[in-house]
Order: sequence, then C-alpha cells, then structure tokens
Amino acid sequence: MQPTSSMKEEFLKKWQMGLQIYRPLIDNTSISERRKAIKLSADVAMASLRRGTTCWSRALIQKTATEDNFLVRQMLSGIKAETLINKKLPKVMCHRKIVRRSKKMLMRRKSRSVSEEIAAKARKLVKRKTQGLRNVVPGGEFMNNDVLLIQETLDYIVSLQTQVNVMRSIVDAAEAGTER
Repeated sequence: MQPTSSMKEEFLKKWQMGLQIYRPLIDNTSISERRKAIKLSADVAMASLRRGTTCWSRALIQKTATEDNFLVRQMLSGIKAETLINKKLPKVMCHRKIVRRSKKMLMRRKSRSVSEEIAAKARKLVKRKTQGLRNVVPGGEFMNNDVLLIQETLDYIVSLQTQVNVMRSIVDAAEAGTER
C-alpha cells in the first residue's frame, strides 16, 4: 500500500508549517536541537494527517504536546486540538488472575508432548514479535488486541513512507539546485 499524492501534499504543508513555527527558535541553535525540531514537526505533521483517528497518532500528539505544546496547538488548529492533547490513553494493568493463570500454564508445560512443545515455541515467538511491534508503534503498548495492533502498524508504516518520500523529494530538489 503506497501513500497517495494528496497525503504527501498534506504532509508537506503541515511539516512546512511546523518548520516555520520553529524557524525563529532554531536559527542560532546546535545541530542536535535543529534535528529535534525537524523530528517533532514531522511527527506532528504525520499524526495530524490522521486527525487522531488512530492510536499511534494520538500517542504521537500526546508525546509531542508534553515536549512542545505551542507547536501542537498551532499545527492542529481546526482538528479539536484540546480533545486530542488531553485524551487519556488506557493504562496497562496486570491482574492477579493473569499471574495465577501463568503459574498454571507453567505447571502444564512440564507434561507436554513434542508437538505441543513446538506449538508453544511458535506461540512464544509470535508473542515476542508482537511485543516488538508494540514497542515500535507509538501507543502500541496500550493495544491489547493483536488485530488492532497490526492495523495500526500498517497505517503507521504508510504514514512513515509518506514522510520518507516527501523528505527524499526535498533532498533531491535541493541537490538538483546545487548542481546548477
């Protein structure tokens, strides 16, 4: 699934707006501060494309709002910025029931056949890969549904592709301008 040209155009407009907001603040700063400003504005631009309809976009908006509230409010104007910034993400909880169930599963593992062992290893591998996805996708740690996590991951990948394509186009244009 490739990002559409309208997504690229909208991302570029939002990102440009974020860079213009940051411009007076980063003129005399270090390279790392400039990189951080570019990353923050790109993250907010990418999240604002989804208008808070996905978990990862809300997580990025909340994370960025704690770092730079002014930027988020400016870039999200017209998208109910207050509700997106203040929306609470669900808390991850561990219940006693889960702990008891895992202890019972450990007891059952001792009396398994070879095919059950292979299936258990496969489940463990899938669980580890799923946890890796939860760590990579913003807001993924709050998603308990694996299907939702995969949908959010796919949507996040398309948005990242949009971001990379736009940035690559800007670099190509800049290189073409310096060659003349």
